[in-house]
Amino acid sequence: MTDDPARRARNEATAAAMFAAVSAGDPEGQLAHCADDLVYEALYYDLVREGIDALRVMIGAVTERFDAVSYVPTAFIPALDPDLVICEVQGDHPVTGSDRRYRNRYLMLMQFRDGKVVHWRELSNPKEYERAVLGR
Repeated sequence: MTDDPARRARNEATAAAMFAAVSAGDPEGQLAHCADDLVYEALYYDLVREGIDALRVMIGAVTERFDAVSYVPTAFIPALDPDLVICEVQGDHPVTGSDRRYRNRYLMLMQFRDGKVVHWRELSNPKEYERAVLGR
């Protein structure tokens, strides 16, 4: 594998654009950066979505659960593979019908192919979700 700083920078910029799109309430803008055969995994939630249509449905459910969605990348961690983006993200979402906020820190691992995300692994603390969304 050859280091390619320009490709790494493009992929990181694409990841940042995805988070900006979803934070702006533009799920289709987010999905425009994903391959049709994308696999999304939220490992601590035992959740897997295969294909862009399945991710679209999941994003729709997220936007119904929260009044707004905010994902802010706080750091990119360079990987040996320029097509692997490792990103720390801070989330802050007001829970619909509640005075609670869902605030979590994420580690996103996004594998790119030809400039689009093909495999996305999300790691976050499920206890924060339970506290905010389920009130536990």
